[in-house]
Amino acid sequence: MRIARVVFVSLAILAAGAPVVEADPPKSLDESPYVAPEGKSLVVFVRPRKRLASEVIYSVVNERGWCIASVANDWKVVARVEPGTQMLMVVAGVAQPQVQLLKLKAEAGKTYIVKMRPRVNTKNPVELTILRRGTEPLEMFPASIRESSPFRPNLDECTAWVATRQSKLANKAAQAKEAWRGKDKAFRESHTIRGADGWTGDEVTGPIDDQ
Repeated sequence: MRIARVVFVSLAILAAGAPVVEADPPKSLDESPYVAPEGKSLVVFVRPRKRLASEVIYSVVNERGWCIASVANDWKVVARVEPGTQMLMVVAGVAQPQVQLLKLKAEAGKTYIVKMRPRVNTKNPVELTILRRGTEPLEMFPASIRESSPFRPNLDECTAWVATRQSKLANKAAQAKEAWRGKDKAFRESHTIRGADGWTGDEVTGPIDDQ
């Protein structure tokens, strides 16, 4: 249990005490909901439409036990996070939730993108793919994200659900942490969002690549 306490030390925090973690609404017609607020970072979780396992919600939980995103089928959800290094917990399922880890090394003022796809008959039911700006055409912020609006899930409800299952999720987090340590460097890097992977506000609202 020591590992669980170190990785997610406050799973017992109730929804009533959780802060607002959604992106600030745009202040003008020229500002995008995908622009990180001053001093903060954003992570956009994108889940393309899939018929398979479409009813399963993916919950993204930070180290304080707060849901920062709840992602259903065909949703894009914006999560506001503090700059710096932290480990996020991706939870899939309800009766027998499965936990995967996603490491984040965020820089203030940047927006990051993670794609989520379902996997079948596996201990890791969510395929996590980090969009890295260096692999995007001309390193531009993806037009498919910019041109659509994010969903705003009920994060208080999600955090309350986490609080009622704190013991089980803490155990799952400990197992996920042990599994993380057992993975090779390539796997850990593929599940780590680096500071350089993000886009600045000017880049989010800048020219669109038409290719």
